[in-house]
This record gives sequence, structure tokens and C-alpha cells, in this order.
Amino acid sequence: MLRALFIASAIAALGLAASGSASAIVVGGVDFGAAGETAHIETSTVAETFVNAPGQTLLGYGQINTVNGNLFYSNGGADRLYFVFDYNVLTFNAASGDATFDNGNMSVYMLPTFNLLNQSSAANLALITGGTLWATLSGHPENGGPEELTAAGILTGATIAFTGSGLLDMVSGPNGVMEFLDSNGIDDGAGGFADILLTSSGSNNVLNPKDNTTGCKTGQAAPGQWCIAGSADLRGLTTVPEPGVLALVGLGLLGMGVSLRKRKAA
Repeated sequence: MLRALFIASAIAALGLAASGSASAIVVGGVDFGAAGETAHIETSTVAETFVNAPGQTLLGYGQINTVNGNLFYSNGGADRLYFVFDYNVLTFNAASGDATFDNGNMSVYMLPTFNLLNQSSAANLALITGGTLWATLSGHPENGGPEELTAAGILTGATIAFTGSGLLDMVSGPNGVMEFLDSNGIDDGAGGFADILLTSSGSNNVLNPKDNTTGCKTGQAAPGQWCIAGSADLRGLTTVPEPGVLALVGLGLLGMGVSLRKRKAA
């Protein structure tokens, strides 16, 4: 019976190795599709607070809309990934339209899909952080400097519009998420590597009607108000076990089965 169990396990492992290249990659309940064997890209909707000086905290949250182009990437679309993040404002120059940020943190959660515009941003933060933690990330310095995120554009006034970019490192993730996304595949410009590249755009054009946005479109916003909404992409490489490694595991199990059979016969 034990020998049969080992042989069955070996066959299963060998079958996984043979079919792995043709199968979708599902990690932590998220379907990355066949493209997940080498890379991932997530598109998201983002909301964040207004900042205008060094030392302030940029706070934000968002919903991951697609994973490698798939809108129904978890539980047929019934579940979705959401995230919250915060950064320290390192430098801020309204005249030149440049800002840099450091000490970044991001937490990603899995929970049933909901509409971000049905409640205030404060309520959204509470809903998101009440979900199941899926991954945690931290900012990664760019080009040898301290900045982990940069923004450029019109950062203050009645019309706000900017683009941003930054780097992130995986810190933790259950159920294989950490191993899958911890690829060190993004060059940081200083001889090191990050796991994820973040690119974003934001404006004060369309905001959450449930928030107090007084002053957001008149140039009189107060720091900390939810005056920014936009989009962000997160992309990077993935780390998937090689089929050859799985095949070796299968052969090892077969060997153990043969050894047990010989021992029993003796």
C-alpha cells in the first residue's frame, strides 16, 4: 500500500512536470494565465491623498482590475485583490512639478469584489484591511538615491495632473506568493534589482463623491484630503519551478518506492 502511494505520488509529480508549460499559473488563488510562467502585469484603480510638503504622508489605496489581462482572475471574478500604501514625502517642488518619496509600504489583500465608489475612502480602507492579507511589499531605492517613488507634473493648484514611477520589493506572501513574485527582475539603476516596477498617473478630475473634496478643485486643498484619483500598473518577472526540477522530484519518489519494495522483500 505504501509502495503504491509513493508510485502514485511520483506519477502525479511527473504529470505536473509534463503539463506545467501548457497550464495556467495559479498562485495564492490568483490566475496569472499561461503568461504567468515568465511575467506578470496588474492594472489598477487608485485613490490617494493630497500632499504639498516634505515630511507629510502620502496615503492611498486601490483595486487590482486585471492580472495579465484577465478581469476574472480570482474565483471567477467574485474575489479581487485590493491594496493600501503609504510613503513619506522626501522632496516637493511645486514650481518645477517634481516630488520624491521614500519609506514606502504596500499591503495587498484578497476579499469579495466591491465598488470603491459606494462608500468613503475611510470606509474603503477599513474594508480592504479587513480582508485576507495576500502580500506585503516595501519601496526600493532608485538609481542609487534614497527615493523609492517619483512624481512629475502639476502637483498643486486647481488642476492637478501627474505621472509617477517607483520600485517595490516583496516582503512576504503566503501560499507561494512570496516565492512567485520575488524575482529580482527589475534593474534599479545602481547595480541592484527590485521585484516590481510601478507606473502611475493621477489627477483631481474625477473623485469619490462620498469623500469631502472641498478645495480639491480650487487650489485650496488641505494635506491629507482625498483629492487624487487615477490608475497604476505593477509589473515584473515571475519565478516558477522548472519542469526539470519537478521531474527530478518524481524520479526521487520512484526511487524511494523501489527502495521500500526491496526492503519489504528482504
